[in-house]
Amino acid sequence: MQQLLAIDRVAFEIFGRPVYWYGVVITFGIILAFCLYLLLAYVRKIDFDFSLEIFIWVIPLAVIFCRIFYVVPRIGKDYPLSWDGFLEMLDISGGGLTIIGGIVGGALGVFFCCLRNRKYSLMRVADCVVMAVLLGQIIGRWGNFFNQELYGIEVTDKALQHLPFAVFIESTGKWHYASFFFEGTLNAIGLAIALVMYFVPKKPLKNGTISLFYLGWYGLVRGTLEFIKGGNPVTFGDSDVKVVQVICYIVFAVTIVLQVLLQFGKLNFEAKWFANMCDKKLADVTARVRKARLISANGNETMEGESTDGVSQDLGELNQAQELKELEILEQVKYSRSAGNSPSDGGDTL
Repeated sequence: MQQLLAIDRVAFEIFGRPVYWYGVVITFGIILAFCLYLLLAYVRKIDFDFSLEIFIWVIPLAVIFCRIFYVVPRIGKDYPLSWDGFLEMLDISGGGLTIIGGIVGGALGVFFCCLRNRKYSLMRVADCVVMAVLLGQIIGRWGNFFNQELYGIEVTDKALQHLPFAVFIESTGKWHYASFFFEGTLNAIGLAIALVMYFVPKKPLKNGTISLFYLGWYGLVRGTLEFIKGGNPVTFGDSDVKVVQVICYIVFAVTIVLQVLLQFGKLNFEAKWFANMCDKKLADVTARVRKARLISANGNETMEGESTDGVSQDLGELNQAQELKELEILEQVKYSRSAGNSPSDGGDTL
C-alpha cells in the first residue's frame, strides 16, 4: 500500500524539462472550472466574449494571489531575502498555493472585469464564478495528493491506515489523515447543493445568494478540518485555539446573518455607484446614436448636389447610426437581464 501511494511527482517530460502531476491536475481543474462557468453564464444570459474576458482577468490574478498569500508569511524562513530566494518564490512547480489568496485574487478579477465592461451585475457574475472555483478546488486537491501535502495529524490506528481515511507521507514515514480528500469530498457536496440552488428554483435567486453560500460553506469546511490539521498553526497566545479556525467560523457565522438579511430584503449587494456607471454608459451610447442621426440627417438634406462619394459617405453614416441604435438596445437588454429582471416586470434595476 505504501508503494502504491508513492507516486512519482513527474508526469512526463517535454524537451527534457519535467512536467509535474501537480501542474497537470491544476490545469485540468482550471479547464473544467471554466467549462462549468460557461454553462452557468449561458443560463444567466452572460455573453461568451465577456466570459472569456472574465477568464483572462480571474485566472492570472487568482494564481498570483495564491502564491503571494503562501510566500509572504514565509519570507525570511523558507524563502531567504536574496535573488535565489526571489526565484524560489516564483517557482510553483513544487506547490505552494493558498486558496484564500486565490479567492481574493479571483474576486478582484471579477470586480475589475465588471467595472471595465459595465454590462452585468457584479454579484450576478460572482454567483457563477464561485461555483466554478469550487469545482477547481475539488480537482485541485488531488494535486496536493501528488505533492504529498495538505495532510493531517498522524493516524496510529492501523485499521484506518489506508485511503480514503489516511495517506502515507514519505517525508515523515508515517500515515496521516487525508485532509485533501476530506476537503475535496465536502466541497463536492457543497457544489452539488449550489447547483441545485442554481437550477431547480423556478424563481431566480437573489444576486449574491450563492456567493454567500460558498463563503459560508468554505468557512465551515476549512474550520472543521483544522481539528485534524498537522504542522505548527498560529494560535491565540499559549492556548490551543487556532487563529485560522476562529476566522473560518466567524466567516461562517457572518455569512449566515448576511444570507438571512439578503433573503428578507434587508440587504442589497448591488451598489448604486455601479448602477449609475451603467446608466452613464447607456447615456453615452444614446448620445452617440443621436449624433450619428444628426450627421445622417444633414447629409440627406444636401445629398442631391453631392457626388457619388458623398452619397456613399452618407449611407455609411446612416449604417453607423443603425449599428449604434442596435448597440443601445443590446446594452439595455443585457443590463436588465444582469439584474435578474425582465424589461417589463417593473423590478428594481439592480
